[in-house]
Amino acid sequence: MNFGPNHYVPVLKVKRGEKASLRALATPLHSRITPLLEIVERKEDKAPTVNGHLDNIFKELADSVQTYPRCFLDAREIAPDGPIAANEAFQRATDAGMVFTPVTGLSRTADVAAAMAFSTHGLALRLTRDEFEKGGLTAAIHQFLASHDLLAERVDLIIDLGAVDALISPGVMSLTDLFLSDVPDHARWRTLTVSACAFPPSMGGVDRHSHSFAERSEWVSWRDGLHARRMRLVRLPTFSDCGIQHPKGVENFNPLTMQVSAALRYTLPDEWLLIKGESTRRSPPSIQFPALAAQLVYGHLRGHFLGPGHCQGCFSIKDAADGVPKLGSAEAWRRLGTIHHMASVMDGLEALSWP
Repeated sequence: MNFGPNHYVPVLKVKRGEKASLRALATPLHSRITPLLEIVERKEDKAPTVNGHLDNIFKELADSVQTYPRCFLDAREIAPDGPIAANEAFQRATDAGMVFTPVTGLSRTADVAAAMAFSTHGLALRLTRDEFEKGGLTAAIHQFLASHDLLAERVDLIIDLGAVDALISPGVMSLTDLFLSDVPDHARWRTLTVSACAFPPSMGGVDRHSHSFAERSEWVSWRDGLHARRMRLVRLPTFSDCGIQHPKGVENFNPLTMQVSAALRYTLPDEWLLIKGESTRRSPPSIQFPALAAQLVYGHLRGHFLGPGHCQGCFSIKDAADGVPKLGSAEAWRRLGTIHHMASVMDGLEALSWP
């Protein structure tokens, strides 16, 4: 159940596209990936009951993670539904035969008891940037362990910097170092992970019918700030990011009042390539997405495309460019982009020197 720095913890919303991406990622990579799965918040208009919401969440979830050593399962977004919701979520994961580690936090109340009750495969403690900035983090960690009779050796510690899209990589490096300095006993934790998300909160910064680039500052700071100094660290934390989705997600998006444009999100070694079409009200996504794919595969952006042999995501991107049907929806492109992103992170880790 332990893992080291030559590993990856992708933070993924539990949605249909993300579940499918886990199933489609090349199986040889699974042994070095531990997904952190976030149960998305419940919306009254879409799921009037907690059970109905969880029915959708757990559909095909166990199948999606069965070939991974384990996963982290975080119920913090359904905290408004109370402790019963977290307990039911962890119970469903257990009943489905999932090998999971429940996630909780220092400032939480709704899921602490449930996480403790379902800690057969350990407990994950997710520290937030708000808790760090509040001060007194070291004492709070010690108090949490003592009050729940926990040993650090049984706890997976996740240092979550949250959204860092407003920072360039040196700023993320400084924030990471400051956060880590407040965390005690680096060598004792069962696993130690640093997570952050530099992906933009929206595609609003990209003009329609154009493309842009966004720095993967969480990756660059981990590679050039932590991995580069690995021999001087007590312990090199494992890398974690949110893939091609900002932490706030899209649950508050209302298609009746808000416009959305077709867009491709393609991971490069140090950046994301963001390719934008126009509003799907003006032109349907079934037409726009294949056209955008053609720009990447055959057009002026083809120098960035890694080819259909790179991963299942890239294989399907070429299919879309060639006119293969059923690849013209936002969900399909979230799936393809997520597959490609996870494969690209693993490429980046493979390219580094170890130890």
